[in-house]
Amino acid sequence: MENGGSANPIKDLRNALENETRKRQALEHQLSEALTLLQNTMKDREKFRNLVEDTTAVIFATNPKGIIVYISPIIHAFTGMRPEEFMGREFATVIHPDDRRRLKKIHERVISGDLRSIEYRIRHKHHGYCWVRSFSRPLIKDKVFKGLRGVMVDISDLKSAEAAFRESEKKYQTIVESIEEGYFEVDLKGYLTFVNTPLCRIVGYSRDQLLLTHFRKYFSRPTARYLFRLFNRVYRSGIPASNQDFEAHRNDQCMILEISASTVTGQNGQPVGFRGMLRDITHLRRAEEERLELKEQLHHAQRIEAIGTLAGGIAHDFNNILMGVQGNISLMLMRTPSANPLTQKLRNIEQYIKDGASLTRQLLDFARTKQRQTAVTDLNELIRKTADMFGRTKREITINVSGLAAAWPVKINPGQLEQVLMNLLVNAWQAMPDGGRLTIETEDCQLNMKSVHPFGLNPGRYVKVKVRDTGIGMTEAILPKIFNPFFTTKERGRGTGLGLSSAYGIIKNHRGFIKAASRVGEGSVFTIYLPATTSPLQSETEIMLEPLRGAGTIMIVDDERFIIEITGEWLMELGYQVIEASSGQEALTLYEIHREAVDLVILDMVMPGMNGGETFDRLQAIDPDVNVLLISGYGLDGKAEEIHGKGCRGFIQKPFTIIQLSEKIKSILPENPAGKPGVMRRME
Repeated sequence: MENGGSANPIKDLRNALENETRKRQALEHQLSEALTLLQNTMKDREKFRNLVEDTTAVIFATNPKGIIVYISPIIHAFTGMRPEEFMGREFATVIHPDDRRRLKKIHERVISGDLRSIEYRIRHKHHGYCWVRSFSRPLIKDKVFKGLRGVMVDISDLKSAEAAFRESEKKYQTIVESIEEGYFEVDLKGYLTFVNTPLCRIVGYSRDQLLLTHFRKYFSRPTARYLFRLFNRVYRSGIPASNQDFEAHRNDQCMILEISASTVTGQNGQPVGFRGMLRDITHLRRAEEERLELKEQLHHAQRIEAIGTLAGGIAHDFNNILMGVQGNISLMLMRTPSANPLTQKLRNIEQYIKDGASLTRQLLDFARTKQRQTAVTDLNELIRKTADMFGRTKREITINVSGLAAAWPVKINPGQLEQVLMNLLVNAWQAMPDGGRLTIETEDCQLNMKSVHPFGLNPGRYVKVKVRDTGIGMTEAILPKIFNPFFTTKERGRGTGLGLSSAYGIIKNHRGFIKAASRVGEGSVFTIYLPATTSPLQSETEIMLEPLRGAGTIMIVDDERFIIEITGEWLMELGYQVIEASSGQEALTLYEIHREAVDLVILDMVMPGMNGGETFDRLQAIDPDVNVLLISGYGLDGKAEEIHGKGCRGFIQKPFTIIQLSEKIKSILPENPAGKPGVMRRME
C-alpha cells in the first residue's frame, strides 16, 4: 500500500462527499436568502419575475390545499415538463409515492413554523424521477395560512456521488473484511481508529473493545516498546516496514505474529497516523518446526539404518567364527570322557560361545535380520511375568504394573519382547542407584498418519507400552544418541551399548517404534508402539531338542572351508554320508552327478559369485523336489525369507549346535533309519 491520501479511495470519496455537503449547505443558504429576497420584492412584480427567471433554482408556490399556483420556468430543465403542465395540479401528484408520506409530515411542521429542508424525488417526463432538495416557508396573512412558498434545487448529481461513495465504501469494506490478515489504523498517538473482523479474531477482542484504545494495552511492555520503535521508524523515514516473529499472548496462549505498517498522510502531505496488516503465522512456524523435527527424525532413521547394515555384516562374520569354535568344541566334547578334567573347561567355552551368539543376536535384531517366530500374545501378561521375575532380584525398586489397560492383542516374538523389556528395566534400575519407582502402563490407541509418518508406518490401531522411572534422567545432549549401537554412558565393563539399540531394532522389526523422553533429576520415559492384531490369542509351544542320529547323503554348500569341515564331521558322527561344495556352481555340478543319492542339501545363504538364492533356484530347476536346509549367519529375513517361502524345507541360524542340526535334519528326513558312520566326498 502506497503512502499519501491518493492511496486511500475511501478517504478520497469521503472528502468529495464532504465538499459536496458544504456546497449543498451554501446552496441552501443562498436559497434561503433568495426566498427572503423574493418576499421583500413581492411588490415589484417585474423585478421579481426577472429574478425568478434568471436563478437556477426552481421557485414554486401552492395554495392552502397544496395546489401549485406558480412554478418558475427552470422546472423544465429539472423535469422535462413546462410550468403550465404543473399549474393546477396537487403538488403531491408529482412526488415519488415512497416520498409522499414523509413530505407531508415535513410540510405539517413547516406550516407550524418549523422551517427545514427536505430531499425527495420529483417526476421526470422522460426518465422516471430526479432528486431535488426544497426549502419552504408558510405564507400567513392575517394569521390565516394562505399556502407555501419555496425553492428547490436539483441534487441528482450529488445523490449519484453519494451512491457511488456508498458502493465504493461497501466494496472496500468487503475486501478489508474478507482478507485473512488483520487490518488496522491508528492515529499518531497510538489509538486504534479502525480494525477489521479478522484482526479482532486474531487478537481475541471485539471491535468495540479495540476502537479508541491504545495498542499497548494488548501487548507486553517489551513488545509494545518494540512496536513503538517500529512505528517511529516508519514515521521518520516514510518507508513502510515489516517484521516477523514477534510474540503476543491471547488467553494464556503464545501467538507468533507478523506486522507491516505504513503512514497515513493528510491533505497537507503530513503523517496523521498509521495503517498496517497483522498476520498470525503461528501455524506456519509450528509447521516449520515440525518439518525440521521430521527431517531430523529421518536423518536419525537413516543413520540407524546404515549402522544396522554394518552391524548385521559384523554379526554375520562373527557368527561364522563362532560356528567354527562351536563345531570344534562339540567334537571335542563328544570325544572326551565326561570324567576328564578338561570337559568342564570345554563346557565353559561352549557357554562363552552362547554369550557371544546372544550378543550377535542383538546386533542382528538391530539390523532387522533376526528370524521372527511370532505369536499372537497378551502383552499385559508378558509384561507381568517379566516385571515379576525382575522385581524378585531387584527389591530396592518398586515396580507398579496396575496401569496395564490394553485390551488389544499383538503379534510378536515373545522372547524378543522380553529382551526389550529386560533392557528397559535394567536401564531404569541402573538409573536409580538409591532405589525408586518404576511404572509400566499399557493402553490401546489409534494413531494417525502424522504420528507414524516419520517411522514409515501405516496409521491404525496400536498398543502403547510406557515404562517410566524416577531415576537421574538424561541430558538433551545424550538423549538423541541412546539408540545408537555401542553408545553407553556406563563405565567400561558395565555395558556394551547394545541394549537400547537392539530394543530399537526389535521394535522396528515388529513394525512398531520406540520413543524416549527424559529430564535430568526427573527420570525417563520410554514409550513403545506395537501394531495391534485382530487375530485370536495363541499359546506358546515348547520345543524339546535332543540329538538324533540318521542315515543318508547330505551335501554341504558353504564358501567358508572351516564351516564345511566342522559340519561334515558332525554329520559323519551322526551317521550321514557327506558331499561338500565350496560354491554354488560347484554344488550344481555335484548335484547333477549325485542327484539320486543326495537326500538333503545344506545351503549357505551368503556366498560370493552365485549366492544361496540363485543356487536354490537352479537346484529347483534341476530337481523340483530337492530338499534344502538353508543356513546363514544372518537371520531369516529379506532374501532368506523369500527363499524359505519358495519351498525351502527349513532354516537354521549360525552358530548352531550338533543337537540343533540333528533335530532340524530329522524334521526334514524323518523316515531315514540310523545307519553306519558316513564318509565325506570331495569334488576332484
